[in-house]
Amino acid sequence: MVSECISNDSHGFANRQLAWMPSAHHIRLSAPLPTLQESTLESNRYELEALLSDRFVLTWRQLTVVGLVCVLFVLISFTPLSSHTTWNLATRGEAILANGNLPTTDVTQVLSQGMSVRETSWLSATFWALIARNSLEAVSWTTTILATISLVAVTAFLWTATRNSLLTGLGTLWFSAATWSLLGQGSALLLVLPVWIGLILLVRRQENDSLWNVFAMVGLVAVWANLDSSVFIALVLLALVWVASSFDLLTANGWNWNALIRDRRFQSKAITVELSVLATLVTPLGVSLWAELFDRFSLSGPQLTFASVSGVCWLVAMLAFGLVLRKHAGSLPSTEIVLVAFFGLTCVGYSTGILWFAPLAALLLIPRIQQALNLSADPVAPMDAEEGEAEAKPPVLRFAYSLAAVLLCWIAFAVSPLSHSVLGGQPRTIGQLFDEKTPVAAVRYLRENPVDGLVYSPATWGDLLQSRQGGQAEVFATTSMAHLPQQVKYDYGRLNRGDAGWEGTADRYDIDAFVIDKQNQPSLLEAVGTGNESWQIAYEDDISLVLRRRKA
Repeated sequence: MVSECISNDSHGFANRQLAWMPSAHHIRLSAPLPTLQESTLESNRYELEALLSDRFVLTWRQLTVVGLVCVLFVLISFTPLSSHTTWNLATRGEAILANGNLPTTDVTQVLSQGMSVRETSWLSATFWALIARNSLEAVSWTTTILATISLVAVTAFLWTATRNSLLTGLGTLWFSAATWSLLGQGSALLLVLPVWIGLILLVRRQENDSLWNVFAMVGLVAVWANLDSSVFIALVLLALVWVASSFDLLTANGWNWNALIRDRRFQSKAITVELSVLATLVTPLGVSLWAELFDRFSLSGPQLTFASVSGVCWLVAMLAFGLVLRKHAGSLPSTEIVLVAFFGLTCVGYSTGILWFAPLAALLLIPRIQQALNLSADPVAPMDAEEGEAEAKPPVLRFAYSLAAVLLCWIAFAVSPLSHSVLGGQPRTIGQLFDEKTPVAAVRYLRENPVDGLVYSPATWGDLLQSRQGGQAEVFATTSMAHLPQQVKYDYGRLNRGDAGWEGTADRYDIDAFVIDKQNQPSLLEAVGTGNESWQIAYEDDISLVLRRRKA
C-alpha cells in the first residue's frame, strides 16, 4: 500500500514536471549539438589569433635600438661608484632620521661646528640614507635603476618623435656618452636628472598651455626643490621658454603689446613661472632655500675640457645645432634656439652644465635634424597574408623580433648584478663596487684600526671616511667645505700643498692620521716622506698612504 502511494506520487511529480516543459514543436534548434568526438575532428576550423596589437610588432631596426639600450644598461650596472657625495648625503640623512628635523650644523665635519647650515637636499639625503642602510650593493643597484630610467625616457621620446631607429640610436648614444660620468654616480643630481627630463618633455609638448601641463610642471619643480638646491635651473628653463615664446607672439602680432598681454598662451606661461617660484617655497626651509642659494652663488667653477668625452659631445651638439639652423626649412621656434644656445654656452664656463645640456640637446635637436635632412621614418613592419584570402581575413602579424627584444631584455637583466636578488649569485666585492681611485684598502685599515683624533684626507675621500660605511672617522674636511670657517679652508689648502710648517698645522688641529692621495697630492707626499720622529707610515698601497702619529 505504501509502495503504491509512493509510485503514484512519483508519477504525479513527473507529470507536473513534464507539464512545465515546452512541447517539441516549440523548441527550435539552430544546429545539432556536436559531440566531443565531432568537435575534436573538426578542430581545424578554429585558428589562434594574436592578442597583441600591431604596435608591438618590431622590425630588425627597432630590435637594434632595444639591443643598444640593453648593452648600455649592462655597462651602467657594472660601472663602479665614483661619486663619494653619496656617503655625504647618507650621513646627513641619518641625522635627519635620527633627530626628526633638519640639522642646523654640518654633521659631516667636526670643524664646522658653530657654523649655521641650511639642509637644501633633505629629501635626497633621506633617500640615500635609507638605501645605504641595506648594503653597498643596494646603492649600486639604485644608481643603475635611476640612470636607466633617464636613459629609457630619452630613448622612448626620441622614438616617439622621430620613428627613426637610426636617429633614436644615435641620440641615445650621444646622451649616454655626454653624461656617462654622471650616470655612474649616486648623488642628488642622479635623482634630479629624471625630473629635469620630465620638465623638458612637458615644455616640448605642443599642448603645453593646458591646465594639466601647468600643474605637472609646478609639481616637478616642487619635488626638485626638496631634492636639491639646483632647482633654480628649472626656473631658468621656464623663464626662458616664457621670454622666447613671448617674442614669437609679439612678432606675430606686429609688436602689439596689448595683444601679447591678452594672449592666453602668454598668460599661461607667465602663471607657470609664477607658480613654479612659489613651489620652491614648499619645502621645510621655505625662503631660507633662496637665502642659501644666494650665499653659495659663485661665477667660478671648473670649465669644460674639450679634450674629454663630454667636451667632444658638446662640440658634436654645437655642429648639429649649426646644421639645423642652416638646413631647416622654415623658421624655428625661438624657444628651442634660446634654450639650446643658453645651456650650451653655460657648459663652457661650468663643466657640470653638461648634465642639463645633454638631455635638452638630445630631445630638441634630434627631431629637428630629421626635419632638416628630410629623413623618413622606419618602414612599417610587414604583415603576411595568404594568397586569395587578403580580403577574407586580416593579415597575420609576425612577432619574431618582438620576442627577440624580450629575450634581449631578459638576458641583460640576468647578466647584470641586479639579477642576484632574483636568480641568486655571489655579491660583488667592495673593490668591484668602487672605482680604482677609491682607497678601499685604506678605508678597511681605518675601520679595523680606528683613529682617536682627527683624520686629514682629500675632501672627496672624507665623504666616505666619515660615513657609517667608512668607519665614521672624524675627518678634517668633506665635499661640504663651503660650511667650514675661512681659516680652516686656508689650512686645508696648506696641508694639501704640503707647505712648510705642515707639522705645526697638524698639531694645532690635533690631527692623528693622514690619508694621502699618492696621485693627486704629490707635494704633501714628498713633505711627509722626508721622515719625522712624530709620524710613522701605518699603511701604504698604490693608491694611498696612511700616516699616523707615534704614541708617546
